[in-house]
Amino acid sequence: MSLIPPHYLNSVVSIEVESKDNNGLLQKNSIATGFLVGKPTGKSNEGGALFRLFIVTNRHVYQNKKTKEFLKEVFFRFNTLDNKSHYFKVNLLKSDGCPLWLMHEDERVDLAVLPINATAIDEAKINYDFFVGEELFYAKDFATKNISTGDGLFVLGFPMRISGKARNFVIVRQGIIARVDEEVLGEGFFYIDASAYPGNSGGPVIHKPELLAIAGTQSNPSAGLIGVVSSGENYSDVAISQQTGEPRIIFTEQTGLVRVVPIELIFEIIDKIPLPQKTEEAKVQDVGSEK
Repeated sequence: MSLIPPHYLNSVVSIEVESKDNNGLLQKNSIATGFLVGKPTGKSNEGGALFRLFIVTNRHVYQNKKTKEFLKEVFFRFNTLDNKSHYFKVNLLKSDGCPLWLMHEDERVDLAVLPINATAIDEAKINYDFFVGEELFYAKDFATKNISTGDGLFVLGFPMRISGKARNFVIVRQGIIARVDEEVLGEGFFYIDASAYPGNSGGPVIHKPELLAIAGTQSNPSAGLIGVVSSGENYSDVAISQQTGEPRIIFTEQTGLVRVVPIELIFEIIDKIPLPQKTEEAKVQDVGSEK
């Protein structure tokens, strides 16, 4: 029995850039993970709900933390309805060099939100889905939804550029909520205990449904989006020279603790985005399937 709704995997996008291989040929490499969320905008003439779509990832994916330089363009890789990969080349900067994607007003929040043209991906026959409505579990509501420290979770994404050759194959790993309280939430994140590597950045974190609970507590039997992978906490140990007493080598290891951005901060960004006709849109170029 699967504990992850299958359509959750269709919401995940590989974020890629082009670089030259050993033969000088351009190739695309996955550098991070993104995923789709939707914001209701009303109803169609047929009575169905209308949504505006956004691709969510980390701010540090599009902006270098040290140099503050912005990435100019990326490729979003989706899966098609006939199980192939399909690329969209997207410019990330305006003509003045400012980003087209949106960030949180609090610089500590490691999020980047980019409006995406749903018409373009529909025309390309993309097999996609998005998180919306009851699938969104806000950290402020964890207590009422019976979600707490020690609860299980899944991390979705493309660690170490392992995204699949023919199409996206999402890697799913398990973990638990390690720490969630007002102190860390006030800094724009909470901790999970899970394995996360380069490429996992920006990936969705899913609550693991549970049917059982210990006496005096209640479980949550539903899966839902609880956050966005940001970065791992590393431990550094320094080797000191016996002759000079100076540091020679620094060994860095993973602690297994990963920072996760709660999803309410995504919507704090989205809710401030102007209507589409008042927003400068990112230029989306459909570049088709990889040859």
